[in-house]
Amino acid sequence: MTKIDDLWLYDQAQQEVAKIDNRLKTTPNRARLNKLHSFLSEQQAQVVSLTRQIEARGAALTKLSALCQDLERRLELELSEFSTMENDEECTAAEMTEARKSMEGLMDQITSARKDITDAIAFLEKATADYKETYTRAGKAKKEYDAVRAACEGEAAEAKPEREQAVAAADKLKAGIDPALLKRYTAIRSNYSNPIATVENNQCSGCRMSLPTSIVKKVASGTGLVECENCGRILYTRQ
Repeated sequence: MTKIDDLWLYDQAQQEVAKIDNRLKTTPNRARLNKLHSFLSEQQAQVVSLTRQIEARGAALTKLSALCQDLERRLELELSEFSTMENDEECTAAEMTEARKSMEGLMDQITSARKDITDAIAFLEKATADYKETYTRAGKAKKEYDAVRAACEGEAAEAKPEREQAVAAADKLKAGIDPALLKRYTAIRSNYSNPIATVENNQCSGCRMSLPTSIVKKVASGTGLVECENCGRILYTRQ
């Protein structure tokens, strides 16, 4: 048996471990768990956004209320002054007109501020309702998420002996691999889940590119490591 044969057997053992992992990742429970995780992330982001909006609009409402109260006090004071001016024989028409304009301006500002307050309250009521609804949805989804996660953990526990056995078999084979060959294999595996490709009909089974006859013969001889010139996978011919 050549060094490449040893590497091939090790790769097959690694693929068995990967099959178990992929099987666990693609169960209906795992698919549901992934969907619930995405949903919960979206709900959490919405809760954070609503919280910020509520806080910002609440602070704005506080300022608007203070502004409206100040304007109303000023209007009340000017109304009192205007009453005094009406009884003052020395008060001119121009002064009365200016006072009226000032009061009208204050009333316009008060009307605008009250409208803004009404809009802010309406926004806060809707945002608060949305927050409660979102929070409730997230709570229900969290309960389901915990249940599905427990089911996934059960599947993983059930597959644990099988996986440990597969890992042990791979580790045993790994101990007999040439370090330099193993280093190259590991580097290629970082790019491909199947770093070793068999030669089939003078083609690389990984990328399906045709191989020169000289390469095919060299791979068949098993005398050294040969990589596909197109994809870089290690080429292997089954004995």
